[in-house]
Amino acid sequence: MEATLSVIGCFLYHSEIAADADIGCVAEIAKFSRTFNEAHDITGVLIFDGQRFVQYIEGPLEHVTTLANKIAIDARHKQFTLLHEAQGITQRLFPQWAMAYVTDDDAEPLATVLSAQGDAALSGLQKILPQLDAA
Repeated sequence: MEATLSVIGCFLYHSEIAADADIGCVAEIAKFSRTFNEAHDITGVLIFDGQRFVQYIEGPLEHVTTLANKIAIDARHKQFTLLHEAQGITQRLFPQWAMAYVTDDDAEPLATVLSAQGDAALSGLQKILPQLDAA
């Protein structure tokens, strides 16, 4: 993909799957995200523990902002909570992943991320990723 001079932004959020959402939608979200993100120079990771989502997205600020707004109102989840956002970042955390998708039935690793805000939440995400099978 051709390099751009766009401002790079990122956001990290958590939410819960909606009570009326089919659990199968999570794999569909990951599949769609990979295609969409690749087309828009967005990278990141989606973690799902069976009930909760944690997602980190990075890329051109205008695309990341638009995507964050769409995700925030998606009816397949509830209690969207922004944990971290930044703009003007100089290095991506996940340049190799259009959207890594991780499922983990153990809710314990996510507790580190869910209990923090800002840089601490991002640091918590980076600490738990080696414990998970991200691909």
